[in-house]
Amino acid sequence: MPKKRSTNRNTSRKTHLVSPAEVQTPLTLKERSSPQIFTLKNIILISILLLALLLWKFKGSFIAAMVNGQPISRWQLNDQLVRKFGDQMLENLINERLILAAARQKGIIVTAQDIDTKVADIEKRLEGRATLDEALLAQGMTKEEFRRQIEIQLSIDRMFDSEASISSSEVEDYIAQNAQAYKNATDPAALREEVKSILKQQKVSELFDKWFDEIRKGANVKKYI
Repeated sequence: MPKKRSTNRNTSRKTHLVSPAEVQTPLTLKERSSPQIFTLKNIILISILLLALLLWKFKGSFIAAMVNGQPISRWQLNDQLVRKFGDQMLENLINERLILAAARQKGIIVTAQDIDTKVADIEKRLEGRATLDEALLAQGMTKEEFRRQIEIQLSIDRMFDSEASISSSEVEDYIAQNAQAYKNATDPAALREEVKSILKQQKVSELFDKWFDEIRKGANVKKYI
C-alpha cells in the first residue's frame, strides 16, 4: 500500500513585529495635527493686550490729562502738587495724627453719631442761607474732610472742656465791652449763651495752642519728602 504523505501541522509562520513608531492611536494623531495655542509668543501677546486694556480702562490712574494727543501723567501732577503744597499738607496730617492719638490716650473717642449730631447742628445754622454742600464747595472741602475736621475739633473741645470753664462775670464783662455790637439783641438769655460759647472757644484755643507746642516738640516725627 502506498504510504500516506505525512503533513507537518506545526509549520512555523514568520510574524511581522510592528515597531512603536508605526503605531499611531487616534488621540496621538489628533494631538500632532492640532496647532499649539499656548506658545510663549502667544502668551506674551495676550499679556500685552490685557495690559493695554487695563491701562485704557484705568487710564485715570495713570494719565491726568491729554493735550493735543500728548499725555500729562498723574506722576507729573503729583510731583508738582507735592513740590508746592506737600510740606503744608504733610504737616496738617502729622498734626491731626498727634491730636487724635493724644485724645485717645485720654480716653476721648468721637463716634460717628457725635459727628452726625454736629453736622446736623451746622446744617440748621446754615438754613436759609446755603446748603452744607454749597458751603463745602465754596471752601473746596469734601464731606469726608469736613467730618474729619469735626472729629478733631470735638476731640480738642473735650480734652480742654473742664479747664475752659466760663464764669457769669466773664460773660457780663464781655457783653459790656461789646455793647455796641449787641445793642439790637432781643433775647438776653440767648445772647449770654452765645457769648459764653465764644469765650469758651477762645479759652480752648489758648489752652490747645500751649499744649500742642509741647506735644509737637516731644513727638518723634520723621519726614521722607
